[in-house]
Amino acid sequence: MLTPRRSSAFIFLLAALVAAAAGCDDDKELIGPDDFPDVSGFWSGQYAVTACTLGGGDRFFCTDVFSVGESLILELDLEQSGPDVFGAIAQGEFLGEVEGVVNEDGVLWLDGVIGGIDEDVTTTILAWQTGLVFDSLMGSWRFVVEDNTGSGFGFATVDASLRLYGPSVLKFWGCAVEGTLTVDGSIGGSLAPGDCQLDDASYFDVFALTGSAGDSLEIALSSTSFDAYLLITDVDEQELGRDDDSGGGPGGTDAALTLVFDVAATVLVIANSFEAGESGSYVLSATQLAPAPVAGAAAREVRGGPLYRVVQGGSMKREAAVPAYRSPVGWKFSGLGSRKVKR
Repeated sequence: MLTPRRSSAFIFLLAALVAAAAGCDDDKELIGPDDFPDVSGFWSGQYAVTACTLGGGDRFFCTDVFSVGESLILELDLEQSGPDVFGAIAQGEFLGEVEGVVNEDGVLWLDGVIGGIDEDVTTTILAWQTGLVFDSLMGSWRFVVEDNTGSGFGFATVDASLRLYGPSVLKFWGCAVEGTLTVDGSIGGSLAPGDCQLDDASYFDVFALTGSAGDSLEIALSSTSFDAYLLITDVDEQELGRDDDSGGGPGGTDAALTLVFDVAATVLVIANSFEAGESGSYVLSATQLAPAPVAGAAAREVRGGPLYRVVQGGSMKREAAVPAYRSPVGWKFSGLGSRKVKR
């Protein structure tokens, strides 16, 4: 039996513990739907293969399609309700659905299955975890690709590092702009393994260029290390022009284009190589030409290169464009014609 003094002390201690517990409850914030970072919207980017393990069939699968170091483009369209995330995914002609959760720290887990070519080939996601870092999702994923016809490569497990950019990021072919090219300015860079790749396995860098109404610019890409290839698109990735050797240079392999702005606009300038796997340093420049070519002169040649125009609303006067990029595997990429994930 407790003595009165000990009983009073016990009751006081118990009351203090209860009050402390109540205070903790008062301080504890309840987790609601708004406490989870917003990962909804359209994401696109590239993933680089880090390992490919063949499960049977033709060896080309892990050497030509998902070889280590190979980069492939991925598109993701997500909706969100609190921690629950779901949406559509596309890799070229492979389309599917994903679902998963995001936690309070912005770590996202997804699962799903992607199918293509009348479901002859399917990709099943084994593990996909990314983290929200500003406007990008960075992380890794593992998937198994299966040939459902039984006459091809069998199946293979692929590990990859991945980075997807949100809709507010200027990007081309899934890769964010690296810097800004100014009028009458130049910028140096280099192509190297680890850079983004087109579907022909050539490396590229992307730069933003803003011109004023009436500007006539010669865009030049020069390199002594590789055969320079130059691409220019609008911010929606619609091609304005491309060039291989119009820039001359010591080896005759520098690239150049003339770009005329009827209105102020921003375009994307892509420094690329003609051949797959070429690397080395380069210089990209934008030089003002004077006087500016007159409107409607899109068919004539200026300084040995074709003339391209950028006008308001995305409407362009330009030479007829050939298909944007070749796809050696056929189903590997859908091309630039449709960039949105199909639902």
